Amino acid sequence: MAFGASRFIKDILKRSKALCIVVLVLAVLGLFPMMLLSLAGTETGEFCCTCPDYENFDAWLAKKAQLCDNAGNLVGQSGNHIGQNSKPADGGNTAVAMKDMSYPNSQLITSASSKVDSQVIIDVRAPEEYASGHLCGARNIYWKETQSKERFDPILTESALRKRGINNSDAVLIYGGADDRASYVFWALSYLGFKNLSKLDGGIDDAPQEGLIVGNSISPINESNYTAHIVPSLLVNESQMGKWLERSDVQILDAREFSEYGRARLTNASLPLDPSKLYLEDFKMKDAKTIDEILSRRLDKSKIQIVYGTPQAYSLFYALKLMGYNATILEGSWWKETEWAVNLIG
Repeated sequence: MAFGASRFIKDILKRSKALCIVVLVLAVLGLFPMMLLSLAGTETGEFCCTCPDYENFDAWLAKKAQLCDNAGNLVGQSGNHIGQNSKPADGGNTAVAMKDMSYPNSQLITSASSKVDSQVIIDVRAPEEYASGHLCGARNIYWKETQSKERFDPILTESALRKRGINNSDAVLIYGGADDRASYVFWALSYLGFKNLSKLDGGIDDAPQEGLIVGNSISPINESNYTAHIVPSLLVNESQMGKWLERSDVQILDAREFSEYGRARLTNASLPLDPSKLYLEDFKMKDAKTIDEILSRRLDKSKIQIVYGTPQAYSLFYALKLMGYNATILEGSWWKETEWAVNLIG
């Protein structure tokens, strides 16, 4: 008996030692927090309605819609709790395939096959790229011209807009290359108060094949008297953060890669949402139905979405605006040094 107990204890110690080694390796690699997240709610083998699997978030959300009610309780296949009457998250209705839908704010997107004669066109690429070929009539405002110390600078941007002859009342079309800096400039001009903005879907690369004229001529431009009309609600800064986080109508979205989210995040309430889920190659938007299915599982249109993790956050901001959400930007990484930062790696 004693010999059997001794072997049993040794076996437990051996397994514990192996487990500790695995955990240590994962911690060194920065993967342990993600392992904990992915295991959330799986200890009993039963699906957990309130334990998000952030590493496989879309699949978890889809399963939650099937198995859970709006209160976060697990329901049976019949739509009822054991011994209770309850409705699943979809109200107990059989899912109906959505008809083709358009982007709620379709005026914010311009396809390369569209006519752009009535718009003032801004090319946000580097001057040498612009000189090598740009859309006919486009004016070059390099996105870096709008920044100081890698942060958006309203004064520099206002000056650049004046020099390019752009006025407050202009309908503006923004485009860039495959890096989607156009989404950053879209946010910047939105913040400065432009009311009529659009972004060329996918940038300039496909423009010639779709019929848009590309050349390298540069026409003289008269300077304008442009004046910014800043929209404060489109930027969350250091002095406002506390008040924003006290609000009950706020959702926080982390646009960075999941590995970064697993190391540190802005409060435990933040949700990971990589904008690449919403785009095709070369930052062309996915169809509205697909994007709606991804966003509607996570977000509430009656709330405000604080998006952080620049530069990826600008692409997410644009997609949210296109789909009718009320998004704002937290620019930079200063949040990591605040009391609201949650560091999961020591």
